[in-house]
Amino acid sequence: MPRYDWIIFDFTGTLMTPDPEPAEAYYSAAKASGSEHSLEQIRDQLKAAMKRHFFEADIDQPTDEAGELRRWRRIVADAIPDLPDESADKVFDSLWHHFATAETWRLYDDVPPTIGRLRSKGYAIAVASNFDRRLTMILGDMGLKDQFDEVLISSQLGWSKPSTRFYDAAVARLGAAQLRAKGSRAKGSGAAAWDATDRSRLLMIGDTKRGDVDAARQAGLDARLLVRGGETALAELTADL
Repeated sequence: MPRYDWIIFDFTGTLMTPDPEPAEAYYSAAKASGSEHSLEQIRDQLKAAMKRHFFEADIDQPTDEAGELRRWRRIVADAIPDLPDESADKVFDSLWHHFATAETWRLYDDVPPTIGRLRSKGYAIAVASNFDRRLTMILGDMGLKDQFDEVLISSQLGWSKPSTRFYDAAVARLGAAQLRAKGSRAKGSGAAAWDATDRSRLLMIGDTKRGDVDAARQAGLDARLLVRGGETALAELTADL
């Protein structure tokens, strides 16, 4: 019997990474619209804006598709503070669509074999991310959507990490998936469905300690911190599973 019912992966920095880095995309868009900030300045401002709007100002605030759009508008405005008003919408739209394309994202080398191995051992696999409906588009365009039994997105769950409510909503979704699985298999093998409400049998893996590990553990899940020092980090972290 697998050690866990579900293994849940963060997306950005865990399974994939933007290539080139986000700061370069922001810098290119900013420079084309008259910003005088350097790449280094925008990199620092983007990092601070991400921290502010995900880990400070908006903690425990409900979200949805419109909420995520507003959040990212604030992040872009803070990352490029000298952006002319007449260019703000154009720059935001270009960045929003840039990060919606599969070509923007690079899959880490160890992801396909790791997920394939875990699925072959009977683990159900989910991705859980502070994202919006663009994530399903990215996974679909990369031919990866079928590798995940559930795709858990903050804009659909109603909360974002590091709120423990994100995980409460995720557990409810996984529990519903298990009930569906139980119904579909009841007349076949008769195998019992996994009880996804047993949070100790849910494993969260991600590269952000506060959002992926600390918050998950506070919500009752098991969690592991991924340190992406190379292309085999995920394979090594999950080698015992």
